[in-house]
Amino acid sequence: MTGNRPFNPQRRRRHRPKRSHAGNTSLYENCRIDPALNTSFRKIGKPAAKGFKPDLFQLEALEKLKQGDVLVSAPTGSGKTWIAIQAIRRNLTENLRAWYASPLKALSNSLYEEFKVEFGPELCGILTGERKENTDAPLIVGTTEILRNQLYDNMHEGTNLSSDLVILDEAHYLSDPDRGVVWEEVLIYLPPRVRLLLLSATVSNAGEVCGWLMKNRKTKAHVVKAVKRPVPLETLFLFPDGLMAPLSGKKGLSPKIKKFIFSNSSRGQFRGRVRPGYDSIINCLRKQNLLPAIFFLKSRMDCDDALSMCRHISADSKQRAKLKKEAGLFLKEYPHLENHRHLKLMTQTLIASHHAGHLPYWKVLIERMMNRGYLDAIFSTSTVAAGVNFPARCVVLVQSDKFNGHAFNDLTATELHQMTGRAGRRGMDNIGFVVLIPGVHQNVQLIHELINSEPEPLVSQIQINFSMVLNLLLSHTPDDVKTLLELSFARYQDRNKGTWIRAYLDDILNTLSSLLPGSRCDSRDPFEVTELISEREGLKRQEKRRAGKDYINGSHEHGYKRETLLCKGCRSLSSCNIKTNKPLRKALANFKSSSFMLSRMGETQWINFKRHLRFLKDTGFADEAGRLTQDGEWASKLRIDQPLLIGEAIRQGGVNGASPAVMAGLTALFVWDREQEVETRLGSIDRLDIMIDAYDTLISSMEQIIQYMDRRGFSYPQIMFWPGAALFLWAEGTPWEILLKNIPISEGDMASLIVRTADHLRQMLNLEETHPILAATARNAMGLILREPVFLD
Repeated sequence: MTGNRPFNPQRRRRHRPKRSHAGNTSLYENCRIDPALNTSFRKIGKPAAKGFKPDLFQLEALEKLKQGDVLVSAPTGSGKTWIAIQAIRRNLTENLRAWYASPLKALSNSLYEEFKVEFGPELCGILTGERKENTDAPLIVGTTEILRNQLYDNMHEGTNLSSDLVILDEAHYLSDPDRGVVWEEVLIYLPPRVRLLLLSATVSNAGEVCGWLMKNRKTKAHVVKAVKRPVPLETLFLFPDGLMAPLSGKKGLSPKIKKFIFSNSSRGQFRGRVRPGYDSIINCLRKQNLLPAIFFLKSRMDCDDALSMCRHISADSKQRAKLKKEAGLFLKEYPHLENHRHLKLMTQTLIASHHAGHLPYWKVLIERMMNRGYLDAIFSTSTVAAGVNFPARCVVLVQSDKFNGHAFNDLTATELHQMTGRAGRRGMDNIGFVVLIPGVHQNVQLIHELINSEPEPLVSQIQINFSMVLNLLLSHTPDDVKTLLELSFARYQDRNKGTWIRAYLDDILNTLSSLLPGSRCDSRDPFEVTELISEREGLKRQEKRRAGKDYINGSHEHGYKRETLLCKGCRSLSSCNIKTNKPLRKALANFKSSSFMLSRMGETQWINFKRHLRFLKDTGFADEAGRLTQDGEWASKLRIDQPLLIGEAIRQGGVNGASPAVMAGLTALFVWDREQEVETRLGSIDRLDIMIDAYDTLISSMEQIIQYMDRRGFSYPQIMFWPGAALFLWAEGTPWEILLKNIPISEGDMASLIVRTADHLRQMLNLEETHPILAATARNAMGLILREPVFLD
C-alpha cells in the first residue's frame, strides 16, 4: 500500500486483455436487483412536466453579480449555463457587452449555435481560431486562449477589452496541469472594471479563489455554492452473476461487496484475460430501464472493441428509424461520413464510440444523436466528462484509473465527480445511477471513498514559458512583470500556506546566499548561479582549445552575443566551484532535483522569468534592458508552443523559398507533441525528396539555438519527420484514404494534426508587416489543408 491509495486485491500488473468480440456471455445474463434497491428503482422515470423554476443558488448568483464578481461552484448538470444566459440577457438589455470563454472549440461552437437561437444571430459572434464571425457583436463566444491573447493585445496597444462581462466556463480548469496557466493569466490581466462570472464544478476552496480575486482586482467577489445535485445519484455494483446491489451500506462499503472483492472466486474470475461482456451489460441495463448509458473506458481501442462486441444487440425499431432519418440529413451535409466504419453498427445497435481518434464531424454526429435521445449507449474516453454535453441516465465505470498521456494514475475525486455528473438529466430523470463493473483495474474501495469525498482544492498551475515572457515584455518592463507575477494565484497560496515546500525552497535560497556573499550575480537565483558556473567551465574548455583567448570575455561557439560574464572580479568566485564546494553542489542539486515541484511556487516564478529573459537577451530577442528587439517583437506574435524555435528558423532562413505545401509540412513538425514514432509507408513516394531537403534545411537553421537550449536546461520537442511528410502530402492533394494508408495513425489524430497545423499557420499571418512573403505562403498553405473531411464550411 502506497500513500493514501486503498489496497486493491484485484489489481495486477497492467496488461492488454485478450480480444474477445463476443465478450463473456456467461456473465451478467441473469440480471436482477437487490431488494435494497427497490425504493430507488421505483423512482426511475421522467419527472412530471412543469414550468421551469430556478433554484435559489441560481437566483443568488444573478443578484450577487450586480454587486461584484461571482464564482459559482455547483455539480455538473445543476444549471450553471442558465445563470450565464440570464446574465448575458441582462447585459444586452442594458446595451452592455459580454465575452463567454469555454475550454473547447467544440463547446464554443455548440454554445454559439445555442446563443444565436436565444439572442438572435445579429447579436452573437465567435472567435475560436479557425472561426471568426461577427466579431463586433455585443456577445462573443470563444476559447479561453483567444481571450488571453486579446488581453495580451490590449496591454500592448493600451486599449480596453471590448466587454463589460466575462464568463469563464469550466473555471476549475485553473487547476489543470496543461492549460491552467491560461485561466490564471486571464484572471490576472482582466481589468477590474470588467465584471467576472466564473462557472465551476464543485471545488473545495472556492473561498480561497475569491479571496485571491478580491485582493488582486480590488473588487467584491462572492462564492455561490450548490452542494446538492438537482437529480439524486445512486451508486451500484454489478456482480458477474447479474445481481445489482448498492455500493455502500450504513457502515461504508457493502459487506456483500467486500466479501466478493476478497473472495477467491472474484480474483480468479477477473485475473485472466477475458474482457467484460459489454453486450450482456447493456442488455442488463436495458432490462432495468437504466439506458441511455455512458461507459468510460481507458483507451480509444477499448471503446472501438467494446462497440464491436455489441454488433448482435437488437434495438428498438422505431428508435432506429428516427436515428436513420436524422443521421441521413446530417450525412447529406457531410457525405464523406457515409463510409464511416461505425455507421452501420450505430444505426443497427443504437450504440457508438466517442473519442479523439474519430473525425471531428463524426463526433458531432454522435453528440447530436445522443442529445436527441436516439442512442442507447456510448463508449467513451474521459474527454466526454470535460465539457461535452452528454447527459445520460446511467454512467458505467470499468476501471478506477485514467491514462494521463504518460502513465495510468488513480482517478481523483474531481475527475470522478466530472464523470458521474453525467448521470441523471435535469428535467428528464428523477434519479441517476453509477454502475461499477468489477475487474483487474477496478479499485472498488477507492471509488467508494472518492464518490463521498470533496473535490481536490484548486492549485495554481502557472508556468513561465517563452510565449508568455515575449508577450509580457511587449508592454511591461521586467520590474513590471515582477509586480504582475506577485498577483499570481501561486503567490497568493504561498503566502497563506506555510507549507514544508516553501520552507524547503527558502532553505535552498538562504544556503546559496550565505555560501556566495557579495556575489555580483543574484546568489538567490539557482538558475543564474548554475548558468554562470556552466558558462565558466565551457569557456575554460574553449581556452584550452584556443590558447591565448580571453575566456571571460569570449563569445559562445554558437555565435550568439553574450554580455561579459559577471564572474570577472566577483568576490565569491573562488567559492563558486561545485567541484570543491560540497554545500554549494548539494544546494544546487537539491534545487534541480526538485525543480518540477518548486516550479509551482510563487517565488520561483520570478526566478524562472529571469532565466527565460537571460536566454532572450543572449539570443538577440531582447536587449540588455529587457526590452524586446525587433526580432523579439515579431516573435511575440507567434502565440504557439515553440515561438523561439519557429522564430529562429524564420530568422536564419530555414523556411525561405518554401512552397505552400512545404510550408504546411514544416509547420507540422512543431505541432505533434507526443513522442510517438509511426511506422510509415513512405519509401516509394518520390516527391517527398522536396520535403526531405526542406526538413534538413530547417533542422540546420535551428541547430545552434537547440544546442544552447540544451545547455541552459530548457526543454524542446523531438522533431520527427513523419508529421511534416503527412501535411506535405495532404497539401499536395493526396486523397484521405491513401494518406492514412501511408501514415497509419487514427483519422482523428490526423485531423487534429491538420487543424493544429492550420492554427500555427494562422499565427504566421500576424507577421504580414515584417515577413509579407511568409505570411502569404502561410495563408495559401491553410487553403490547401483545410478541406474535407477535416474542415467543412
